Amino acid sequence: MAGHTAVLVTTVTAALFPVPAQAQANLADLTRRIDQAAHQLEAVVEQYNEIRVQLHANQERAGGLSSTITELDARLTARRDEVGLLAASTYRVNGSKPVVTLLTTASAEHFVDQLLIADVITRDRTRTIAELREARDRSEAARRAATALIEQQLLQEQQLAANRRQIEGEIRHLTELRNRQQALLSRSGAAAAGRSPAEDPAANRPSGTVTGRAAVAVAFAYAQLGKPYRWGSAGPGSYDCSGLTSAAWAKAGVRLPHNARRQFGVVTRVSRSQLAPGDLVFFYSNVQHVGIYVGDGKMIHAPRHGERVRVERIDYQPIRGYGRPG
Repeated sequence: MAGHTAVLVTTVTAALFPVPAQAQANLADLTRRIDQAAHQLEAVVEQYNEIRVQLHANQERAGGLSSTITELDARLTARRDEVGLLAASTYRVNGSKPVVTLLTTASAEHFVDQLLIADVITRDRTRTIAELREARDRSEAARRAATALIEQQLLQEQQLAANRRQIEGEIRHLTELRNRQQALLSRSGAAAAGRSPAEDPAANRPSGTVTGRAAVAVAFAYAQLGKPYRWGSAGPGSYDCSGLTSAAWAKAGVRLPHNARRQFGVVTRVSRSQLAPGDLVFFYSNVQHVGIYVGDGKMIHAPRHGERVRVERIDYQPIRGYGRPG
């Protein structure tokens, strides 16, 4: 990411510190490869974040299912007890067939009373048995859902582990490329030109006022300037892109998932002309990066591994869309 910045550094370096043509070509190639590696790394990081969000949601669902199963099992036990009691009542009231009962009953009136009682018990037993079956079916369905959820969680945990290994490999590759770039810059005497200037919050703060929850989110984002990018992090000492935006809006009382694509799915879409400080700006067709708009065409974002939270113009990479949390 931030491809144009890296290219600009290379151009300025070549202009201020002339180096042989071959060294310039090597430096430009390294810069291009660093941009590609950083872009690939962020895509994997956001995939990791999304799976982690899904796993957390499934863990919450599993907790709910556990409570549901406990409740359903209690109902199932109660229904079984009711069926048992009704069966015993039926036997006590009319243990033999109605004709035998009639023959041994002192009066027809008593026989009718016996039949009515048996009929009531039979209807109650039929209803209770139906409720027993329903309770059993619901309990079994909840157990099947819990089993499927556990299997899904195991797959997600395996995917997280695989993504973590891939991220660590990508970071090693990116670090190697940057070390080689730094060596080239040092040999050309241009190492100082490759360093980014420190952020000055006062110098980068757009004019105008921000109110409400957006003001809280924007103020929080400004307070994070200069903190390092760290994949999977949502503060307080470091952030990745979606970690920064979710933390900023959490400070304002709005919960956002720690994933750029999922944030894009829950915000209210706005047009560029409607952009206001606090809105989120999303990048790339697969929505793998996000920043928080602060006004005057600028945003605060956590760019990529090896860089720090900073203010940058929103047009620095292809924009996918804009959204307003809350």
